[in-house]
Amino acid sequence: MSPLHYRIEPAEPAAHRFHVALTIQAPDPSGQWLALPAWIPGSYLVRDFARNVLTLMAEVGGEPVAVEQVDKDRWRVEPVDGPLTVMLEVHAYDTSVRTAYLDTERGFFNATSLCLRVIGQEHLPCTVDLVAPDADAVTGHWRVATSMRPIEAEPWGFGRYGCEHYDDLIDHPVELGVFDVVEFEAGGRPHAIAMTAAGRYDSDALAQDIARICDAQIALFGELPCDRYLFLNNVSADGYGGLEHRYSSALASPRRAMPDGSGRRTDDYVNFLGLVSHEYFHLWNVRRLMPAAVAHSDLEAAAYFKDLWAYEGVTSYYDDLGLLRAGVIDPARYLDLLAKQMTRLERNPGRYRQTLAESSHLAWTKFYQQDASAANAIVSYYNKGALVACALDLMLRRETDGQCSLDHVMRTLWSRYGRAMKPIPDGTIEQVAAELSGLDLGDFFDAMIRTPGEVPLPDLLADFGIEAQCRPAVGPEDAGGRQAADVPVPRCRTGLTVRGQRQPRLVNVLDDSPAQQAGLAPGDRLVAVDHEEATPAVIKAVEQRCSAGETLTVHVIRGDRLLERPLTLAEAEPNTWTLTLADATSDAAHARRAAWLGSTVAPTE
Repeated sequence: MSPLHYRIEPAEPAAHRFHVALTIQAPDPSGQWLALPAWIPGSYLVRDFARNVLTLMAEVGGEPVAVEQVDKDRWRVEPVDGPLTVMLEVHAYDTSVRTAYLDTERGFFNATSLCLRVIGQEHLPCTVDLVAPDADAVTGHWRVATSMRPIEAEPWGFGRYGCEHYDDLIDHPVELGVFDVVEFEAGGRPHAIAMTAAGRYDSDALAQDIARICDAQIALFGELPCDRYLFLNNVSADGYGGLEHRYSSALASPRRAMPDGSGRRTDDYVNFLGLVSHEYFHLWNVRRLMPAAVAHSDLEAAAYFKDLWAYEGVTSYYDDLGLLRAGVIDPARYLDLLAKQMTRLERNPGRYRQTLAESSHLAWTKFYQQDASAANAIVSYYNKGALVACALDLMLRRETDGQCSLDHVMRTLWSRYGRAMKPIPDGTIEQVAAELSGLDLGDFFDAMIRTPGEVPLPDLLADFGIEAQCRPAVGPEDAGGRQAADVPVPRCRTGLTVRGQRQPRLVNVLDDSPAQQAGLAPGDRLVAVDHEEATPAVIKAVEQRCSAGETLTVHVIRGDRLLERPLTLAEAEPNTWTLTLADATSDAAHARRAAWLGSTVAPTE
């Protein structure tokens, strides 16, 4: 009998309730303490999963024993003799990849939402019985998709699974329900993607593209540190996101992003492949190359560290670069993706207020709990972190004549820390980059990480034969990159950044923009612009036909009041980047470009 045994049943799908029973063979004789995590590794927000616990009871030999909830996520059971069983009901109705969900169509959970931590016994092995729901209570024939190791369970089946310890248990998300399985190999090892509610899609194209991406990332690190890997992909109308684990990742993606069999890789599909690339890269960078603050956390309180950019930002740089190296996009399309990253930063006034170190350190509140001031007050460690990673890579390549790159830095970090899962202190990536390159990088890192401001990519890109142009956006949908030559150029700007079609909401209002000067606010519903019904198309038309200095009437709904505001148009602002391969470039720049945008990673030493 395992020292710890969990029984998890999707018992009440219509009520969104899991029933969980935990049996502890040798409870603490002085009284057993139990806890649920407050957050899940990879997502830096205190979510307080215990708030979803509806009931919690304990018994020994069928007889109830006293249990006290001591605080928001910890309980203490009175001293007992013999095996202790703790039973709880958990409400699960959050479609996020970070929590738990259950209805009559599907179930999903991370063990951080359902499985109590037995304090003092976290290091012990445990078994998990995944119990099938009543067939009459759910739709279709349910199966199980998880990277947990089966003990007494058929492939994709309910039954008994095993984990090495609590940290292993919470690192295997579980999908329950009806799904397709697409299997492939990467790095000579079995991989699969479980597709829930995906509809029609080209499974062969999906498998081929993802396998190539996985192989490209494996080539960077030189080894695959797991014997299997599973993607769980929940497909819906507009979901998007992912969460990394050591042997799997949980994804949410929009249905329009699935390959349609035409052979075309649409922008939506490429974005999905970028998500796949991002979460797969994390099986090295974050899940094994782990920041010390996370590795040492008991998950009860926030774990603060200033190098989050080196985990999420570096990964965000390599996710799109991985698509290029895998051959699923060409250099021109890669530069479009990089231009979109540059555009996001260009349109973010917060880059002048918050440093990358501060963004990393305060992710728990500033990034994950954004308010109306966010666009003007904070910078994303994903976005700016990716651009700093790119700048570091290009500078290392240029200054060492290609002898050192970010590839070499990541491989060295892997050999020194990741392979043995040795926790990484803050500042380590800076030290390793300086050591390998022989360069004094202090000023670079001080400017990029500890000082607000720009990332000098345009000048660096020029040394790689890449032309960078900053231009006005041609419409609300223009996120950066190449545009058709015949698209009309805007003559002015309104500062109206909206989401939706009819009565769209203002997403943010940037400092010193016409929208801010008109007294508009994030969340306002835009009713009319210049006496026309407000839609993104109308905003685009206004910016193309009107001139800076003109004043228009804007109507918005704020709360339950209709407001009328005068909005004075400003000059069209160059805030959108386009990157192109330069025709005329020096031999040195051409060689650098070929090495950077080639199809392989930098060679090993």
